[in-house]
Amino acid sequence: MKDAVRAGVDALAARLFDINDWMFRNPEIGFQEHGAAKRLAGLLEDSGFDIERAVSGMETAFTGTWRGGDGPTVGIFAEYDALPGIGHACGHNVSATAAVGAAVALTRVWPEMPGTVRLFGSPAEEGGGGKVIMAESGLLQGVDAAIMIHASNANRVVCNNLSVQRAEIAFHGKTAQPAGSAHEGVSAFEAAMLTWTNINAIRQYLRPDFYVHGIMKEGGFAANVIPDLATLVLYVRAPRGRDLDYLYGRVVDCARAAALTTGASFDIAPKGKRYLRMVNNPTVVALLDANYRDLGLSVEPPLPHPRASTDMGNISQVMPAAHGYIKIGDPEVIGNTHSPEFAPQTVTDEAHLAILNAAKAMAMTIVDLLAKPECLVKAKQQFEAQILDELA
Repeated sequence: MKDAVRAGVDALAARLFDINDWMFRNPEIGFQEHGAAKRLAGLLEDSGFDIERAVSGMETAFTGTWRGGDGPTVGIFAEYDALPGIGHACGHNVSATAAVGAAVALTRVWPEMPGTVRLFGSPAEEGGGGKVIMAESGLLQGVDAAIMIHASNANRVVCNNLSVQRAEIAFHGKTAQPAGSAHEGVSAFEAAMLTWTNINAIRQYLRPDFYVHGIMKEGGFAANVIPDLATLVLYVRAPRGRDLDYLYGRVVDCARAAALTTGASFDIAPKGKRYLRMVNNPTVVALLDANYRDLGLSVEPPLPHPRASTDMGNISQVMPAAHGYIKIGDPEVIGNTHSPEFAPQTVTDEAHLAILNAAKAMAMTIVDLLAKPECLVKAKQQFEAQILDELA
């Protein structure tokens, strides 16, 4: 069956590459991925999948379902949003086409599989939390396990990431003329700058796996006018939810101290969905690892000091899941994701080969889960223990 799956993926190569390259040329940011969603869902529909569009209240979200015989349901997640300004520098065009390739190849060669394959087209991974919205809406009910693979500069089968919460702090002051009546003004810009200084001042006292980074979105419109509004946008990252609560509280304290010093007022609010860290299921990860190696891929260990985040982490905390990475180029050449050099690499021959390998590895892993029911039983037992530990 795995040999048949490999051949089935290879037969899809031209269609997958065409969609991947179109996405590179036409990058669409979160919740605006209309073209990508249309093409990805279209390939599934042409292959006999039942398609539901605009699921969970998101216009660019969809599901594609293939029902074989009685048995469990395995989900495959596809991401397809681009980054503002630098396009597919996270390689979601590679990730999405590999996911669809896995689903289609598997069902073409094993139409009577003992179970169901459901592909989740999840928009806005870059901060919008499409997968979180799907989970909250109940769309994942009845799914027994999930898998996805992300483009990277190395092959890995463990996603070692952090929880994250995006926050926006708006400081409110009073406009005045800085040269003649500064004493009558309150600078929202100074409050924002002082908040950032306060955050920097506490960094050495934070745990090494706590991170805060961000930008000033607005800080005035003229140098000769004291600004009455300034806004910081921050990403607050920490391993577990309780760690994130603590670090977020420290950030609030930094803003409060700056407001007290400058006389400004401030509003702080979480923006978007909180992403939880990935809980890597040992059984699903081991199967994925074995299939990488069967494909002749070398597998590197997880990063020792994680800093990134993904909404796949939320999926992993409601079902057994694995989130792998597929190499599309050497780090010396393409850097890391979110770098300008990464996006052009997604349309190279090396990236095209990575699409096929990722699709094969996911499809082969699903063959394992459906053909050997004891694997899924073990995965669920491990998941229950992992979640108890996560919440402890």
